[in-house]
Amino acid sequence: MKKIIALVLGIMLLVTALVGCGASQDASVDPKYAYDYVTEAPAEYGYPEKEMAGCSLAMPTVDGTPSVSANRKLIRTVSLSVETEEYDVLLSGISERLTVCGGYVESLSADTRYSSDSRYATMTVRVPADRLNEFVSAVSGISNVVQRSENTEDITLTYVDMESHATALHTEQERLIALLEEADNLTDILEIESRLTDVRYELEYMESQLRTFDNLVDYATVTLSVSEVKVLTPTEEKGFWEKIGDGFIESLADVWEGIKSFFSFLIIAIPYLLVIAVITGVILVIIVLCIRKSRKKAAKRSATYPQQPPMIPPQPPVNYNPEQNNGQ
Repeated sequence: MKKIIALVLGIMLLVTALVGCGASQDASVDPKYAYDYVTEAPAEYGYPEKEMAGCSLAMPTVDGTPSVSANRKLIRTVSLSVETEEYDVLLSGISERLTVCGGYVESLSADTRYSSDSRYATMTVRVPADRLNEFVSAVSGISNVVQRSENTEDITLTYVDMESHATALHTEQERLIALLEEADNLTDILEIESRLTDVRYELEYMESQLRTFDNLVDYATVTLSVSEVKVLTPTEEKGFWEKIGDGFIESLADVWEGIKSFFSFLIIAIPYLLVIAVITGVILVIIVLCIRKSRKKAAKRSATYPQQPPMIPPQPPVNYNPEQNNGQ
């Protein structure tokens, strides 16, 4: 009995390895195998039919041969950079259109200050893949799109390969359970349970990956960058005179903004200016008092000790003649 069970286990392991490798290779070479695995997978490991609706890999045939390109597993991602002059209105509009399309917000980082005129928000939303174009068009209609990028990743072959591998693991699990019920030797029981644990772990991982792929395929990912601006960025080429006119208007707007900023700064800085004025006034008063005090001291010193008149050298007589004095 022990040898028979060991032989059966060895044959099962060999068959499982061959099935997994063969499915991986054949799915990429002949679409027929991909079609067979896909149509049998939901019934094998319990995917509800309503969850597979709309995203099943069941493929129509062309001359009796399944067509792989008819219904692929596509992961779509879109990135949008938009501008608006009404920040709160745009965020509200995006939320409403997301609800209408049946999507949801995955992450959101938004500036909620009302005093700022240049707020910014970044959000990642998930939208049903069949309504992605509708949502993107709706957002483009209520904002100024300055940058857009889109990416589509085809995971059809990877998905089919993982699904076939999961089917093989599910079959092996059932057979191991049957052998475990018939085993009467402790060594055989331990060997079967060890292999059964490995199979269950790998099967759970495969099914988790398939559910993740289903979510990514069913719901497209849209990354939105929202900027609040005073003047929308033009998205079309302008004429010569139109550029001059817009440039002149922008210059006037910049001058006006500079004047407003100056007066705003002046008003905001009034408390600081008052403090500086008071300190400056106190310093000037101290300087004036010191000067007056020094002058009073100098005047008092002059009154106590009057100044002597300057020494005047003796003057010769008015009729003095040096030549006559020399002759005498």
